[in-house]
Amino acid sequence: MNTESEAHISYLKQVAEQGQKAPLQGGEHGVIWGGMYMISALYAYALLSGYIQLEPWTLGLAFVIPIPAGVVITRYFAKNAGGLSFGNKTAAAAWNAVGIIIWVLYAPVIAAKALGLLTLSATCVLGALQVTIFALYAVAYATTAQVSQDRQQYLFAGTAVAASLGSIFAIGTLEIFLVMAAGIFFSAVIPGVLIMSKSWVKN
Repeated sequence: MNTESEAHISYLKQVAEQGQKAPLQGGEHGVIWGGMYMISALYAYALLSGYIQLEPWTLGLAFVIPIPAGVVITRYFAKNAGGLSFGNKTAAAAWNAVGIIIWVLYAPVIAAKALGLLTLSATCVLGALQVTIFALYAVAYATTAQVSQDRQQYLFAGTAVAASLGSIFAIGTLEIFLVMAAGIFFSAVIPGVLIMSKSWVKN
């Protein structure tokens, strides 16, 4: 085997090991975005159930405000240490794809609902989207687990699947917002905190 071939093999081994050696990053996104939308879901349930008496239009604000707020906060707080590792690159690609798909699904459906072009109730529309979104979470976590060799990511994939299944049974009811809050907590906030803590320990 010549020197050039050995160098190529050595490089490939190094790339393959990067996903295991570098801690996963991006937990801040789960904590920040997940935390805000968990609060939005709980607010929606409380408002629609009559536990709090505020104007109905505040419900829309509860789900719109986190968008610019999340962008600003994550840009300020999110760290990039270890972001160039193979595992982190793959995880980032998977989650970026999930984010894009969510926007592609949400934007036209919510716009159609606002314009009166969609006759289904808000809870039915939200429930249908929610089933898909949590399923996408599961795919992203499973992909991250395979590449990074972090078996804990499979557990998060399982909580996302459970949230997706729970959403099916809650479609059309106000409890869909409680399922959303619980699903986000166990599939975004908790994983985010654990990923951040691992990164701090290894750094």
